[in-house]
Amino acid sequence: MKKKYLIAALFILSISSIFIGVKDIRPIEIFQLEEAKLQILIISRVPRLISIIVAGVSMSIAGLIMQQISRNKFVSPTTAATVDSARLGILVSLVVFSGTSVIGKMLIAFVFSLLGTMLFMQILRRVKLQNTIFIPIIGIMLGNIIDSIATFFAYKYDLVQNISSWLQGDFSMIIKGRYELLYFSVPLMIIAYLYANKFTVAGMG
Repeated sequence: MKKKYLIAALFILSISSIFIGVKDIRPIEIFQLEEAKLQILIISRVPRLISIIVAGVSMSIAGLIMQQISRNKFVSPTTAATVDSARLGILVSLVVFSGTSVIGKMLIAFVFSLLGTMLFMQILRRVKLQNTIFIPIIGIMLGNIIDSIATFFAYKYDLVQNISSWLQGDFSMIIKGRYELLYFSVPLMIIAYLYANKFTVAGMG
């Protein structure tokens, strides 16, 4: 029953999102749109909706997998040094690989976030903890160390605002041609959903 309500809420909010923006588009006009408003829907509103749904579903499944592998419900990308490692990766891409494309910078941030998460998992494997509450605390401590390194060099190269803009998660600027990279996460998202039980077994050792 709860799932039905959630699906209904998702549908209503998704439809509402299409009509929300700077340019006023009323639902009654959906079948009699002017050329300019139709272009707004195709180029901006629909891509924005797709990117929000894909990003939200992907992050929720990724968070669930992290909790299953670490066997701790408090673990998330923000408490496992994943986000902080991605911030460091963005810094490296801006300083060392400044000439790379947006996709290249995102791939570098992805590699750093993956390495940071692997480091967190290795620490958990080596440290014997009596209470599961210490697992996210260790992740937060590791994340703060990585974040302090990234912040130091960000101030040094005057890139604080630039890095912050990369991590805001702002979907207002999403238009056609700037969100298609999210399509690469769709097959991974489906595979992760189908093999969720395998990750549970991996978390049990």
